[in-house]
Amino acid sequence: MKRKMIRNLSLALIALVGVFSLVFSFEGRTNAASLTSNPDQDLKVDTVDGIKYAPGKHKKIVGMVVEATDQGEKVHGFSTPEKYEAYHQKVTERLSSQSIGIMARPTYLYEHTSGHGYGRSLIAYPGTQVTSLSTAWDNRISAVSVAPGSWIRLYQNRYYGGRYLTLVGYPNKYFTTNLTSWGMSGTTSWNDQVSSYRVR
Repeated sequence: MKRKMIRNLSLALIALVGVFSLVFSFEGRTNAASLTSNPDQDLKVDTVDGIKYAPGKHKKIVGMVVEATDQGEKVHGFSTPEKYEAYHQKVTERLSSQSIGIMARPTYLYEHTSGHGYGRSLIAYPGTQVTSLSTAWDNRISAVSVAPGSWIRLYQNRYYGGRYLTLVGYPNKYFTTNLTSWGMSGTTSWNDQVSSYRVR
């Protein structure tokens, strides 16, 4: 009788372990699928190299510029560093002419998105260049408030390597955005991806 009871308990335990392993294995496959699905479909890009964005056509986007405007954000993607730099130069010249007389205000980088409270923050004044974030901040930035008349360029890797995202502020007010809003080709978003940055 005891032996039969022990055997039944053992079988029940084995069945329970089997169910758990199936559930967790399915969940793991689902998570893996969501991470490897085509992220380019989620990119909020208006144009790539000046042409209307088409996911099937524009597969390589190395850099993005998000410009805050009174009509909403304009998002420009670029397929080469050279095209990105040429556009960025135009934006910088325009901001320089608009920003005369504006006191330099800091840009803020936050650990969390606004939906969960901003948490800790880094303060970066125009001219700040960080080639390598500390261990406490590397791949931890989730939201940014760009100072009026400023821009910040975020890099995926240390020493300004990998993909990059430039956030261009309004001329006269802060532009605050969650990095979860901006897709990075090859990953789900820019959230927790930043390892170096420059502010101007």
